[in-house]
This record gives sequence, C-alpha cells and structure tokens, in this order.
Amino acid sequence: MTIRTKIALVFTLMTATVLLLLSIFVYLLSLQHAHGNFFTRLKVRASLAAETRFGVDEIHSVVKGIRERHLQRLPQEHEYFFPNDSLLSQHIQDSIPEIPPSFIQEVKQNDFAEYNRGFLHFSGIVYTSQKGKNVVIASAYDENAENHITFLRNLLMIGFLSSCLLVFALGRIFSTRIMHPISAVISKVHDITTTNLSERVQGGNGNDELSEIANTFNSMLDRLETTFELQRNFISNASHELRTPLTSILGEAEIILQTKRTTEDYIKSITTMQQEAHKLEEVTSSLLRLSQISYEGKKQKIEPLQMDELLMSIKIDFDKRMPDNHVKIMVQQSEENPNVYTLMCSDVWMELALTNIIQNSIKYSDNKEVLVTLSYTDTEFFINISDYGIGIPEQDQKHIFEPFFRASNTFNYTGYGIGLPLAARIIRLHSGKLKIYSRTNEGTKVFIQFPQYKRLKSD
Repeated sequence: MTIRTKIALVFTLMTATVLLLLSIFVYLLSLQHAHGNFFTRLKVRASLAAETRFGVDEIHSVVKGIRERHLQRLPQEHEYFFPNDSLLSQHIQDSIPEIPPSFIQEVKQNDFAEYNRGFLHFSGIVYTSQKGKNVVIASAYDENAENHITFLRNLLMIGFLSSCLLVFALGRIFSTRIMHPISAVISKVHDITTTNLSERVQGGNGNDELSEIANTFNSMLDRLETTFELQRNFISNASHELRTPLTSILGEAEIILQTKRTTEDYIKSITTMQQEAHKLEEVTSSLLRLSQISYEGKKQKIEPLQMDELLMSIKIDFDKRMPDNHVKIMVQQSEENPNVYTLMCSDVWMELALTNIIQNSIKYSDNKEVLVTLSYTDTEFFINISDYGIGIPEQDQKHIFEPFFRASNTFNYTGYGIGLPLAARIIRLHSGKLKIYSRTNEGTKVFIQFPQYKRLKSD
C-alpha cells in the first residue's frame, strides 16, 4: 500500500468517525424529541379522556365536544380506565400486556408515567374526581415520527457513505499533491549513479519537511561525491607511487638482459633495483598499515599506556637513528594524579602515529628544533608538536589528511603522503582530536587532545 493511499484512508477514517458520531447524535436527539413531543400529546389526551369519563356533567359535555370536533383520532389510539385499588396491577396486566410492571409502579408513586415500545406510546395519569381515584392510560402509535425518523436515518446513512467516498477521493488528490515533491525526489535519486554524482535534488526554498528531505539527500550526495573523488585520487596516487619503482626495476632489468656489462655496471643496476624495491616495499607497507587501521583498528589490543613514557621512548629511538636531531620534550608534571597522561590505546599504533608526526616535523624543518610539550587539564591532556620548518601552504591544508596528498612545497623532500593520514586515523580511533595550524616558511604546530584515563574509566 502506497503512502498516498494510507494518507487518504487515515483521512477518510478520521472524517468518517466524526461524521458517524455526529449522525448518531442527530439521530438520537431527533428520536428523543419525537418521543417527548408525542408523550406530551398523549398526556393531554389522557387528561381529556379522564375529564370526559369522570368529570361533572357540564364539563363532560364541553370536553367531549372539543374532542370530537378538534382532535383527530391517532393511529391505534386506545384509552383505558382502571380504579386505583389493590387490584390495579392485575387489571392493567390483563388489559395491556405490553406495559411492564415498572410503569404501573411509577403511576402509583408519581401519579404519572410514560412508556414506549418502539413507536407505540403509553401515557398514564391518576385522575381524582368525586367518584374517587382512577388510573387513565392513553396509547397510540406515532406513524409520523416513525416515517420522519426512518427518512432521517436513511438520509444520514446515504450522507455518511457519500461523504466517506468524497473524502477518500479528495484525500487521494490531496495526498498525491503532497507526495508529488517526494516522488520527484525519488525519481531524481534513481537517476543518480556513480557517473553523475554532481547532480542534485531540487528541494525548493521552503522550510518544510520536504525541503529538509531534499537538503538531506543533497548533503548525502555531497559526502558521496567527496568520498568517490577521494577514492579516485587515492587509486590514482597509489598507482603512480607503485608504478614508479616498478618502472625503474623493469627498466634496469631490461638493460641488464639486453647487453653484456661489467661487474661494476651489474652491481650499480642491481643496487638501483634494490633501492626501488625498498621504496615499493615501503609504499605497500604504508598501504597495508592504512588498511589495517581502517578495518582492523578496533581489534588491536588496548591497554593503559603512559604517554610521557612513550614520548621518551620515541625520543630515544630518534637519538639512535638520527643522533643530530633537535627534538626536545617538555612535560607538565602532576604529583596529585599519576595517571594524568595515561591513555587506553594500542601501544604499537600510538607509537607509529606520534613517530610519523615528529618525523615529519624533523624532515620538513631541515632538522631544526622540534618542541614536544605534554600538558593537562582536569579532564584532558594535550600533546603539542611545534617546528620551524617550511610550513604548509594555506590552499593545501584542507587536503593534508588525504592519503598520498603532498603539499606543493615538498617536492624537494622524499615521502609518499601516507604518514599524516595514518596518524590522524589512529588518533581518532583512540577518541582523540588532531588539529594542525601552519604558515608557509614559519612552521607547523600540531595539537593532539585526549580524554584523561580516569574520565574514560568512570564512563
């Protein structure tokens, strides 16, 4: 069942409920009014009948004349007279079996009672005269009310059914007009594929929910287009980085096979092939690590790690590999909380992330001073890495976390553009935040923020 049909049915059901309740109310009110009006007429006739039967002679003749000249006989009209004695109930039950005992009891208590069975009405009074108390009951069948009520019932039923059909038809038209923009959005979305992700859904300028749906689709398409563009760039850059060393290796191999060469030439060619193979291995290893972070990062073993100790360990490694480095580490000490720099993380991945960032600072500052500071607040701690190198051009900063992207001023430096994206993914995986501020020829500042271990533990 389509949404437009559901809307029409719900709209029809709500309207039908209101119409049904209104029709029942009108019908019952009309029926009650008809009964009340006829009971009033019967009561008058019962009083006239009592005056005619038990009144004094002068009044008797006058009332009888009025009845004969002005009162038309009602359908099935009857008049019953009973002495108000101990046998009253028996007399009434024998003469009028339709009347229930409650009617007789009410007449005795209130000197007046009314009862109807369908449109057959009974009105009883107690009449007191010189001859004593007598019970007078007038009965008649209200054909006019029956005809009017039947006509009203049929009219209400026809009106109810006609109104429901009309409301359903109008509901279909109304829901179709409402759903038209959504249908247009669906049709447009069906037409969008990977080859035309630049297409957008027309959402209008309104502030209603339909415009919000269209804007949400467009926002999703923006993200998809960006993702596909990043994927294409990644594949293109990865292919280029892999093809370059492979081309060198194949070229050297062809030269070796084509002509005889001296031992020194063979050694030189094999050395070149070895160097290019190392580059190829480095690129593939970086791609593998990037893939592992994306798909297997949460499977790594997570343990409490002292980040100040990790930074000192990284510093020792750099001192061994690059004895002339100028990396300095400054730590804000805390005597009250020994866990202020503790982080639940994978020590292997976190060491890789921080090593990549510090190594970039050393490389792109031409081994100038790199300052690493560790500080904290009540809920977080921060790792700030500052250098005074070549910086990152402003137009390149929005792309620095894309794999294989390299800033336009790094052509004199070796690298593949994987280290920083890899570090960013590792930090985000461990609930951290990474921000970079940089100016060309002034340097780069990397700000890393982590929640404190005690806060994570309490959560």
